[in-house]
Amino acid sequence: MVNNSFFSPSEIERETGFGKEQLRKWRQRFGFPPRELTLDGQSTYSLKTVDQLHLIRRLLEAGFRPAQVVGKTILELEKLKSELGLNIQIALPDESTHQFIEYIKLSKLKEFVALLTEKRRAQTILEFVQSTLTPLMISMGDAWTRDEIDIHHEHLCTAYIERYLQAEILNLLPKKGFPIILFSLPPGEHHLLGLLMAEAVLAAQGADTINIGSFIPLNNLKLAAISCKADVVALSFSFAHPARDVFPTLLHFRRLLPLNIQIWAGGAGISAIRKVPKGVRVINDFNEAVIALNDLHLSDIR
Repeated sequence: MVNNSFFSPSEIERETGFGKEQLRKWRQRFGFPPRELTLDGQSTYSLKTVDQLHLIRRLLEAGFRPAQVVGKTILELEKLKSELGLNIQIALPDESTHQFIEYIKLSKLKEFVALLTEKRRAQTILEFVQSTLTPLMISMGDAWTRDEIDIHHEHLCTAYIERYLQAEILNLLPKKGFPIILFSLPPGEHHLLGLLMAEAVLAAQGADTINIGSFIPLNNLKLAAISCKADVVALSFSFAHPARDVFPTLLHFRRLLPLNIQIWAGGAGISAIRKVPKGVRVINDFNEAVIALNDLHLSDIR
């Protein structure tokens, strides 16, 4: 960032990526950015406003719409940014986190995968997801905000982690008598990583997991759950999912799905709902997912 306390209109696009016309439209619609003037009456942007614009850019790239982020305070924007992935207890980044990022920046992908393997060998799947993957993805986002990496670096990191988790899951055999869980993204959701993390954790605990991915209409998802004899359908709503859609989606799907099939809903997007539809179990973190699995397994063997 330029070492200034204030930025002129000609500097703002170079600094934040937002043009003057875009900012003018936002000011008309959302009241942001505020109209600020220098002592001699010239238009300007304060460092605080520029910091907000950097955060807004980060969240827009992550999938938010302008109406969800423009005009929010820095604290509100930081909270949204901190909710990347699932709402789990986040470990602080360590030296390996920085090493992962360096490998991605230099396109040393074999070394990146080798470090993933090294960390995984020393941890359970639950520890690996909570203490290695989550701090890494948050640190990648922070690095992007500081212009230390490009958005393609973050996407590359996500793609390789998804591939790694898929391979791990294929090597995990379900335990006899454990529930069948069908994993899916709800319509309109595109962020797969959180769903894969949850699947890996529960597969390691013994669940029989089936991941059907994204772009499945709810009625077809119902048919898939019935044909697969699923005990649970697990849905993941990311931080970027439209908040107004979460409750209606869960309510509608609960009405579609036979009552003997449970619905579990997790992800950062779940925090947007104030009321949980009857017959839906909210999973706030990976530890709660393990508890829910064990509860269901115990009820099945009684």
